[in-house]
Amino acid sequence: MKIEAWDEVYGAKSQEKLRAFLESTTDSYAILQLKLVDETAQDRFMNYSWLEKHGREPEIDHYEVTYVGELPAHSSQDVLLEGLYEQFNLARPEDFRGHSLSVSDIVALRQNGVVSSHYVDSIGFREVPGFLGPENYLKNAEMAMEDDYSMLDGIVNNGKKEPDRDERPSVLEQLKELRESRVPELPKRSAKDISDREL
Repeated sequence: MKIEAWDEVYGAKSQEKLRAFLESTTDSYAILQLKLVDETAQDRFMNYSWLEKHGREPEIDHYEVTYVGELPAHSSQDVLLEGLYEQFNLARPEDFRGHSLSVSDIVALRQNGVVSSHYVDSIGFREVPGFLGPENYLKNAEMAMEDDYSMLDGIVNNGKKEPDRDERPSVLEQLKELRESRVPELPKRSAKDISDREL
């Protein structure tokens, strides 16, 4: 069995590879490794407790897909993850271009249409719920298009946030509203009317 659409994006960018993985109907896995950029230097090869201690968590934007493959037969998820760890350290596929599977890498699994993400920790793996979930993509889309970041609510660009009830309008605004609601508009007088009156 082949991973659907994988051949089309094999040489493509990481985001296209990730999309092919997420949209595939075949049970598969993806290896994600931190991009080699300055903003990921601190997180590279750090265990999950270090991230927590520093108030950080894995961010999809910091990772790139380095490999996608078909899920091998397995008896449990733990056995599968350990098998992948062994494979990507001792018998890496020839077309794999990343480094040996290490702490801070993510192994994403797609089984029966359900995607889960697993952080390679110092010992074993730690599941990272929502790492590849649709809410991450929606959040990114909203942040790119939303007028007001406090309106990140699953609806892209739903306008400016309404003022809080506790937030009071200024006194000047209140007076203007009061004047407009109570004072009828007076007829405008011409310069002739004003000059006649002064005589």
